[in-house]
Order: sequence, then structure tokens, then C-alpha cells
Amino acid sequence: MGFAGRPLACRNASREELKAYCNILRERGKGAIEIAMTKQIGVMDDPELELLDFMLTESARPITFIAMFDRDDLSEAVRTSLRMAAPMIARGARPQTSPLPLTREINMRNPFSFAAFPSWKRVFEDKSKSAQAAVYGDPKFRNQFREELKRPAAFGNWERITVHEVKNPSLKKLEGQTVAEVAAAQGKDGVDAFLDLTLADDLDNEFTMTSFNNRVDRMAEILNNPAMLLGLGDGGAHLDMLCDSGYPTYMLGTWVREKKVLTLEEAVRRMTSDPADFFGIKDRGRLKPGLAADIVVFSEEEVSSAGRPERLYDLPGGAKRMVMRSQGIEYTLVNGAVTWENGKLTGAAAGKVLRS
Repeated sequence: MGFAGRPLACRNASREELKAYCNILRERGKGAIEIAMTKQIGVMDDPELELLDFMLTESARPITFIAMFDRDDLSEAVRTSLRMAAPMIARGARPQTSPLPLTREINMRNPFSFAAFPSWKRVFEDKSKSAQAAVYGDPKFRNQFREELKRPAAFGNWERITVHEVKNPSLKKLEGQTVAEVAAAQGKDGVDAFLDLTLADDLDNEFTMTSFNNRVDRMAEILNNPAMLLGLGDGGAHLDMLCDSGYPTYMLGTWVREKKVLTLEEAVRRMTSDPADFFGIKDRGRLKPGLAADIVVFSEEEVSSAGRPERLYDLPGGAKRMVMRSQGIEYTLVNGAVTWENGKLTGAAAGKVLRS
């Protein structure tokens, strides 16, 4: 969703426009496509499957589609989607997921996490505080949201949302509690507890949402699927609410060392040569004479990530961004230059644009 609640331009791309992009890759015989394919996280329905088939045919190039997150509110969504997409996967499509549990911060002045719900479009049309407060207090808005939660697009469990920070001193006792706990204590449902708290704090409150990739058995199944591409970063598009850049150290610390879901060697391959091969980056992803010296030196016993970001207020105007700290990374080399050493950046800037 873009400015004033309008769809982003890419969401309105015609089939002819998509065909033109695909045909260019076909003509050049190189490149890959990455696309946010699903309208509901983890759900591939007939329109998405038809579009994937169309783009594979028109491009004749590999395509990776997102986001295949495990959902406990739609228990079989990923299994069903992968089964339905199997013919396209056999033709070069790669589903993509993240090894991280998806945790994001929810700012009620810019509640992007709820943008997939049609009822929330009103919140983005006029982003003045008074207009948003009027929407949050509107019984019609609340009732429409309740109906949509019966068929959740991206969220459906108030136990996954926690009161992170409030400004009103009288509400401080609620910090650290889930919305489900607040609702039970106040004798309300989740919608009313969530929005009443927001209004009581003059829309200055923040929540955290832990929404996907929480079931260990299903994540083990997903991560061991050889068709699954690991990654799913958004390039900083939502840097004030989430940071997925910690997925490699979380993978190595949690899924390899602690839970033993993958071997160390396979996990490293899945995060290095596998994506390099998929995107056609021929001089990266392996330790081999003649290839670029992109190297990470880490402690097998210490490498980890908490999976939860910390806040920094160092953007222009003191704006917030989320940062994920790594542990156990001794050195990072880019094109042979040491860029990370002893827990900090060295100042070297040896990167360059990579081309397929």
C-alpha cells in the first residue's frame, strides 16, 4: 500500500507489462525474477499459480516467489501451496522463506502490518492523528475488522501481539503483556482491547507482533525442502519496524547448532552457493581459486542472533531504524578486503554492483 492508501504501482501492472519484462530476460538469456506473489502470506491460490506459470513461460528464467512463512492460524497453508506449485517448481520456480520468526514493531500512526486488511485502508487515507483516532474509535471500522479476522490475510492471533511501549504513565503496567492478556483482564475482545489502548495512549503506543515461523516441526520441514530459497530481506523498505538481516547467524546458531535441523555444511551452502547459482552470480558463493574473496570467519560455538532487533535513532531528524546484531562473527571480507573485525566495521568499502 502506497501514499494515501493507494496501491503501489507494481500492484496495478498489466499482464502486457509483466510480459514485456519477462520477454526481455528471455531475449537476453540471463537474469532471474523475484516477486511478492502471495496476497495472503503462505497461500498460493489459482490466480497466483496462473501468474507464476505465465511468467515462467514468458521469461524462460528462474523465478523465486515470496513469502512461504509457516502460519499456525492457517496450519496447512504452506504444505498446500507447495503441493499446488509443484509443477512450476519443477520448471525452475523457487519458493522463498526466512529462517527467522517474523517479528515486527507496530506503530499505530503507520500500522503497515494491517495494510492487507481492507478495513484499514481508511487509516492510511488521512494520516493526521485526529483522523486516525476517529477511525480507531469507529464501531463500523471495528466490526469490519472483526469480520476480516475470520479470514486473516496476515494475522489472526492476539497472543502474538505484545504491548511494547506506551507513553501514558497509567498504562505502563500493560507493557510486556499480550493483547490477549489485556483483553481477558478487561473483559473485552482483542479488537476492542487493542484499539482502546491505542486511543488511551493518544496513538503514541507501539506493539510488537510475532506472527509467523514459530512451529519448530514445520520450520524443520520447510528448511529441509531443497526447493526452498533462504533469505527474504526487504532491502530496508520497512526499516522502522523490522530487520531481517540477522537470518544467517540465526540460521547457524538456532537451526544448526541448537536444534540440529540442518548440518553446518548444508546451511552454509544454502546461504552461499545456492542463491549465487540461482541468481547467476558466477564468481561468488564458493571458496575457490579465481573467485571473489567474499569470506565470513565465524565461531561455530558462538555464532548466533537473538532474532529480535534493537532500536537506533540515528537517521536524519532522529528517526528510528531497527538493527540486528550478530554474535560470533570474527571477520568479514568483501572482495578480499576486511570490512568487519573485532565486532565492528573497519571502514573498508570494497563492494561493487553484481551482475548476472
